[in-house]
Amino acid sequence: MESQIRYLAIVSERPQALAGFYCRFFSMRELERSSAGDIALTDGFYNISILKPRSGEPIGISHFGVAVGDIDAVKERLRQFAPNAELHEAQGGLFHGDYLVADPSGQTVALSTHQFYTPAVERAFPCIRHLATCVSNNDEVLDFYVNVFGFRESSTSKKIRAQNRVVRWAADGATAMAILPDRSRRDNNETESPKDGLNHFGWLVNDIERFLDSLPEGCLSQRPSSRPMAEYRGFDPDRNPFDISQDKGYEIDVDRWVHG
Repeated sequence: MESQIRYLAIVSERPQALAGFYCRFFSMRELERSSAGDIALTDGFYNISILKPRSGEPIGISHFGVAVGDIDAVKERLRQFAPNAELHEAQGGLFHGDYLVADPSGQTVALSTHQFYTPAVERAFPCIRHLATCVSNNDEVLDFYVNVFGFRESSTSKKIRAQNRVVRWAADGATAMAILPDRSRRDNNETESPKDGLNHFGWLVNDIERFLDSLPEGCLSQRPSSRPMAEYRGFDPDRNPFDISQDKGYEIDVDRWVHG
């Protein structure tokens, strides 16, 4: 089945300031504002919903969403491959998915049969091509996305697997999804990504020097050269991490890379 990640929820005390940052520096466009102060943005493919916190909800990158064509097919695959996963109806509309389910790491995943109300336009730069989650059960999480949503294990992931490392990569044809180790198995010198669960997302740009020069001073650092994708790591005003790439790019499907 064809399913793709097309939604990211970020919880913020100040959605307007955060939306302003992404509109100004990443050319995102505003889709809508709710009466509660939520703001939905798009890069032309993703719906980035910046949500006000509710009921003690933690601040930061919260959860992502998968656009699906046939929810009945998803229900059948859940019964077959993840019988303990419970599918719940969600609030729906522009700022939320139609359904919610948790993957084997406990990460909430929103599902939409309406493409998360993203516009049907040609994607331009900058565009989101990557997200990463940090988990304790990498193979189980990869199998979940492959079996339930039809994602593929990328060639990068297979090479890493052959080296007996725990990092996995899933690909849906548009996004490279990194399934990284949690804090208990992370290198002691890894200080960039202390948060377990949904951790960061990544942008592809086509003029990286000009783009980096446009960002606020001090919000970027260079990524280690050993990393297979993304050259830089940055932080938005809420200290949510994001990656930037042009030359390395991202493997969005098996042996299919996108570059700036």
